[in-house]
Amino acid sequence: MKDSFAEYRGQKQRLLPAEGIYNLRELGGYPVTGETGLAKQVKWGLLYRAGELSGMTANDKRLLEEKNIRTVVDFRSDSERKASPSGKIATVKKKVELPIDAGNLTDMVFTFDGAETEMKKLYAALPEEAIPRYRVLFELLSDPSNTPLLYHCTAGKDRTGLASALILYALGAAEETIYSDYLESTRLLRERLAPMMESQPHLVPYMTVQESYLKIACAEIEKYGGFEKYIRNELNADIHHLRNLYTV
Repeated sequence: MKDSFAEYRGQKQRLLPAEGIYNLRELGGYPVTGETGLAKQVKWGLLYRAGELSGMTANDKRLLEEKNIRTVVDFRSDSERKASPSGKIATVKKKVELPIDAGNLTDMVFTFDGAETEMKKLYAALPEEAIPRYRVLFELLSDPSNTPLLYHCTAGKDRTGLASALILYALGAAEETIYSDYLESTRLLRERLAPMMESQPHLVPYMTVQESYLKIACAEIEKYGGFEKYIRNELNADIHHLRNLYTV
């Protein structure tokens, strides 16, 4: 599959130089197709995705404040948040907790057998179980006063990964762009977690993503009539409005 992430990285700095935050990047610059068929792109500086913010350094804090992050959406479970509290960002006016624990996610990380199978179960459960949480996310996105907005989970790859896929689809991104953004998490997390992956190879499926995982979630979304109907009917999102806000 063509590496759209690498191709468009050069336009601006999509991957942010964080020291203690995993997988911190933005959606700006990705190519999309407007409703009239014209080539557009996602606006820079409005939509950010990441892993947990508990490891945020002083430089990371300064970086996010320079980006004027106004809203932070946290998909972690209550136990995840208690174990790793997020640091404070001076520019943030709104912190929204939208815990997603699809498929007993918190307990799953302690399963030592069949990690890949467990991940596939997670992705099969996510589209249905996350509807109320993603609905609130899209409600926040519909109001420009909430941006720049950063949404995250623990590693920024599964709950955040599917949220990113839904946002990019709503904005008119092609399938290859959506998958490229999703799969970039594996490269970034391998760089950070290489020692752990080497010492505990049976847990690698928990620490990375695979194209097959997202395909499972997509298959579940097809049961709702496809991405567009899922976004419009289940998440109550106005795709036309979102494209006006976030594409140029």
